[in-house]
Amino acid sequence: MMKLSKKVLALALAAAMTAGMVSGCGGGSKTSATAAPSAGSQAAGSEAAGSQAAGNDGAESKVPGEIEAGGSLTIAIPQLHNTFFMPQSTTTSDRFGAQPVLESLGRADTEGNYFPWLAEEFVTDPDNLTFTIKLRDGVKFHDGSVCDGEAVAWNIQQYIDNGKASEIGTPREVKVVDDLTVQIQYDEWANNWDNVIGDIYICSKEAYEKNGVEWCQTHAVGTGPFILESFIADNKITYTKNEDYRIEGQPYIDHLEIDMITDTNTMMSALLNKEVGVAMKFENDAIINAIKQAGFESVGRKNANVADIKHIIWNSKSDKHPMGDLKVRQAIMHAIQWDDVAKALSGGLGESTPLFCTSDSWAYAPDAKFYEYDPDLAKQMLAEAGYPNGFETTIYTKAVDNDTATAFQAILAQIGIKAEVNVMDSSALAAIQKEDDIDGFIANRGASKMDFTNNYIRLYSSEGIKNHGIMLRPAEFEEPLFAARAAKTIEEKKANLQKAAKALVQDYVMITPMAVVYYETFAVPGLEDSGIYDVSLEQWTPEAVHWTK
Repeated sequence: MMKLSKKVLALALAAAMTAGMVSGCGGGSKTSATAAPSAGSQAAGSEAAGSQAAGNDGAESKVPGEIEAGGSLTIAIPQLHNTFFMPQSTTTSDRFGAQPVLESLGRADTEGNYFPWLAEEFVTDPDNLTFTIKLRDGVKFHDGSVCDGEAVAWNIQQYIDNGKASEIGTPREVKVVDDLTVQIQYDEWANNWDNVIGDIYICSKEAYEKNGVEWCQTHAVGTGPFILESFIADNKITYTKNEDYRIEGQPYIDHLEIDMITDTNTMMSALLNKEVGVAMKFENDAIINAIKQAGFESVGRKNANVADIKHIIWNSKSDKHPMGDLKVRQAIMHAIQWDDVAKALSGGLGESTPLFCTSDSWAYAPDAKFYEYDPDLAKQMLAEAGYPNGFETTIYTKAVDNDTATAFQAILAQIGIKAEVNVMDSSALAAIQKEDDIDGFIANRGASKMDFTNNYIRLYSSEGIKNHGIMLRPAEFEEPLFAARAAKTIEEKKANLQKAAKALVQDYVMITPMAVVYYETFAVPGLEDSGIYDVSLEQWTPEAVHWTK
């Protein structure tokens, strides 16, 4: 493979440094997933999950220390928290700050299989196209109201009413069977109901009716191990222990705080000075090595569910813009030197990928190939498409993804395309990304998944919640994608998902993955069972995290 010119590579590296230095298939018979039978067993399970994960994928296993109840914990995160009203959330990163207060109906294990969490049992009936949620008796919200069938059905309906029906499988009907049972009726079979319904976060219906939706965006009343104390936008969230939590003996921590620190060096300093107990999402090898040498412990695992993919979304739909021409998109793909750009955008720790997934993901097709780096061919193809002198365009992005935008800007420049980088507020970018015909590109990052079916549908399909003005969505993408959702076997699901992944990137260039980023998160020695990065980038175990004696 040819080498990237020194000038372009330098620009890409500079951009990176500037930025901050599964569910199973089934069919034909009713299946049931049941939670732990007792509070004690469930508590033990949440702790065991963290211990098990710590021993996998190269991490050293160790005997857990004796729990020291009480104390406080501050966690530093690099992203901003947007809302606590999850039916209106546009990013899965909001789940991290919501989880101490709002519990999800289900959780995933280290293999990606979903099990009931706030719920007691999930019953999938493929023949009757129903998914039944059986609830725990006696669970109450922080305001004293009961978490019953009516409250849970109302929460599910909020996802539908706020434009997220496709995100939860497009239910035909949600009905309350009795005080502890909710049944969802679908029109067609899908193998991901436990996943999409398990990811619903439950808030107090009474608090919503008393205070309104705007209040619920900045306040939260749930069933979780912590009670929301305060939320300062773009700054921090504080929580206090829920003394009446449903799992006996938990949580262990008395006071929890999440600080939003977007500057990597500031976050590193806070960790080294032990101003925070956990610092998340480091992606620069020099910084990571300095933290390790200072004696801090890396937490979590490295796999398809705990990575981000930095990427470019094209306006592949509109013929009013150059990017609407497949030949233009393919030409630009020939201007990317994949390995060097990926290393630059991941602090030297990540990797390139020819598809929008990691190499261990179900979506990864072994025969997928990178576009060969050939700038001369790229220029020739641009000329054949009617742009011998290139064109002018815009790359829209958020501040946190400016490195990806700047690197892509340099790539475009080498073949005569002049791109302006427009850094926008995250909410403003989310607004134009829903329906607008955007003249340009979006530089972004998104969570990787072992099973990408839900994410591809949620974000990039005609059933999704965004990108309706810019995504081409050919049949070669959507037909296998929806077939993956309806598959009766894992093998059938994987085969269809791989076809969709190849159409998304390789065949139609609707998205270009620039780098797979495996983050490092560090904790002060003596902190255990946080669950951070054990299963995914969002899920953790605030009820089980504790200090050791």
